[in-house]
Amino acid sequence: MIVVVAFLLLLFLESVRRERNEILVLQYKYRFFAIRDELRQYAIDNPEVAQNWVFQYLDSTIAKTIKALPRINIWYLLGLWLTHRKDSRIERARRALEREYIKTKNQKHKEIEEKCMNVLADFMLSRHRLLLVVSVSAMILPAAITTVIREIKKRSLELVVESPETSTLHQFVPAAS
Repeated sequence: MIVVVAFLLLLFLESVRRERNEILVLQYKYRFFAIRDELRQYAIDNPEVAQNWVFQYLDSTIAKTIKALPRINIWYLLGLWLTHRKDSRIERARRALEREYIKTKNQKHKEIEEKCMNVLADFMLSRHRLLLVVSVSAMILPAAITTVIREIKKRSLELVVESPETSTLHQFVPAAS
């Protein structure tokens, strides 16, 4: 009898966990929709922006991230990081994108990408509360370890907006870059 009750409790807890994750995904999809709407409004107000490959990359990457959001978790990020950490194609595309972000006409685009990364980081912290403990612990750990943890966290988030699974950067970056 105790085993049956324990099993039913586990089923209940699992259904609550799944429901919580579905609600989180929905909440963060709306946050990404708001960022995408801000980007598109900027393009409506400045029609030349819509022809810019950086705009097209951001617009399509936000859409792709929204679609992938239910799959994005700590293990997914770790997989992206392990798969693409030494991918020279992504590094070249990232450098081309950084060159574009230096230009004054693309400052709004850089701001939009930073908002996306912040929302993604918030999503990961909301989805995996243990990350908050690890992040706080990183402040207490020696500086070298803290730096490594911050770099992995930053690079993992960058890979979400750069990797082929969740980004369209490789489709829009000019070939000469």
